[in-house]
Amino acid sequence: MMRLINHMRMIRWRHARLVAMWLLVCGIAVGQTPFASRVIDYSPAPGQWVNDALFNTATAALGEPFPGGLPESEDAILVTLGGFGGSITLAFDHRVQDDPLNPFGMDAIVFGNAFWSGGDPNYHWAECATIEISLDDNDNGLADDAWYLIPGSHIPNPSAQWRMATWDDDVSDATYPPALASWIPLGYFGTWTTQAYELPVDLFGASVVVNPSGDSGAEGVFGYAEYSPTILLGDTDANGSVDDPAIEPQAFYTVPDDPLTVGISPGAGGGDAFDIAWAIDPDTMRPADLPGFDFIRLTTAVDILAGGFGEKSAEIDAVADVAPDPTGDADADGDIDLEDLAVLQVCYETGEALERDCLRLEHESNELIDTVDASFILMRITGPK
Repeated sequence: MMRLINHMRMIRWRHARLVAMWLLVCGIAVGQTPFASRVIDYSPAPGQWVNDALFNTATAALGEPFPGGLPESEDAILVTLGGFGGSITLAFDHRVQDDPLNPFGMDAIVFGNAFWSGGDPNYHWAECATIEISLDDNDNGLADDAWYLIPGSHIPNPSAQWRMATWDDDVSDATYPPALASWIPLGYFGTWTTQAYELPVDLFGASVVVNPSGDSGAEGVFGYAEYSPTILLGDTDANGSVDDPAIEPQAFYTVPDDPLTVGISPGAGGGDAFDIAWAIDPDTMRPADLPGFDFIRLTTAVDILAGGFGEKSAEIDAVADVAPDPTGDADADGDIDLEDLAVLQVCYETGEALERDCLRLEHESNELIDTVDASFILMRITGPK
């Protein structure tokens, strides 16, 4: 038994060292955090929670997410964006890279307080927000460069879906909302506007957003914040119970779910993952071709009052940089290509994973390079960078 325990410790140590090496390669140095670390701007729109101290502290969106769950939300540490056009802009202490070694090709994850209605992954209690990203081209640490939109599944025409909402602080005048003084954010007065790319109200305006895909296994909504639940820390199979109580938040909540399939992928911490390569110039609709981003802006994208539940308002918990999976990159050059497959052939023929390059091909951590490892790597081929 002790020999087995020591063997498992050695596997974990090697895996941890390999992951640490790759975090350094991908720009996350020791002492840095994979989570958003600075608030650039917080501009909530009117809403029922904007004057509640439990929901209007912008720094609640920094750091790791608070452990949530599938059938109900966790509202302990969140910031509300208020109604339509309310937003928050966050920064990282490093550049989030468009990394081909990230699982499913996803680069970042936004966490909110969405949950599955009745525990059914096709029915989301969700208040969606759009995602925009910006690269600090001028290296001044300010979010003053161009912004690019993640259009997701339901913004086919950004220009046509761009809309402004007008608000004022005269609650007795029905011309502009809100109708309640308690909904006016602190420091706002007179008349003002907010803007957002509006999501279709017929789908996103409902209290429960129903997966519109005709395929029960395919997810028809993706690319937005506050659509998918945050999983309990250590719940590696998303069944509502903790499987790995020792796992750290920075390890669990940097593993993305596949946003194109229903449910939560094994090992993922939930939330809404997106690919930097999805970003477009909203004016031209051309790909942004960004190598990464430094700033992220999240904006409530539905303009509707949901009866007794008040306005549709996104609540944000955290944003994470996805941790790359280096398995398969035998030569450690940041991609999985023909050179790595050549190493795979040699390691496969020997059947052992004792050499450094072979260890990088090991998916099962059993010190053998077998058909399981080979199949996994063949699925992960990215091509040269």
